Amino acid sequence: MYKVFIKDSLILIGDEPRSKAIDFLGEAQLLNLVRSRLEEPSEPVYIFARNLKEVWARFKSNFKLIEAAGGAVLNPDQELLMIYRLGKWDLPKGKIEFGEPKEMAAVREVEEETGVPRPNIIGVLPTTYHIYELNGALILKRTYWYLMQIANGFDFLVPQLEEDILDASWCDKKEIKENRKNTYGNIAIVLDALAEELES
Repeated sequence: MYKVFIKDSLILIGDEPRSKAIDFLGEAQLLNLVRSRLEEPSEPVYIFARNLKEVWARFKSNFKLIEAAGGAVLNPDQELLMIYRLGKWDLPKGKIEFGEPKEMAAVREVEEETGVPRPNIIGVLPTTYHIYELNGALILKRTYWYLMQIANGFDFLVPQLEEDILDASWCDKKEIKENRKNTYGNIAIVLDALAEELES
């Protein structure tokens, strides 16, 4: 199943029948749903696609695809590195440069956006998708997420102001829970997966 966020709305595309599911009727149907949610938030909608792989490929072809990578970084106290950008709590991430491996991009973005040096990747978290409009074009951003850690405490955080990051903080479980109330849907997915990882 694919979860695609459009601002504060969510479109799910899957191949398992569900109650209140909408049968896939073509790309125009999906694009109409996307455009309506760009204009105004709406309740989540589930699209039932019998041939999910084919439907997803056709759906993606309607957008300019941008690939990004980011990290959920833990310190030795199991605190999570979070950033505050454009009025929301977020995780460090950014666009993958041409020819750059996803993992290297994720580490680089953490370093650039927070000042944390060379975190180690220790796991993989869910890939997220969100759609936005830029200069009249519809963009589908796919972000690869990695679980990272640093071996030693690092308190000298440097938020990247030119990327509109006003704060970078180590957050304990209580703070993560509070920050989750003011974050993006795709970041909430990563935070939930991280919580499951830490409990296992």
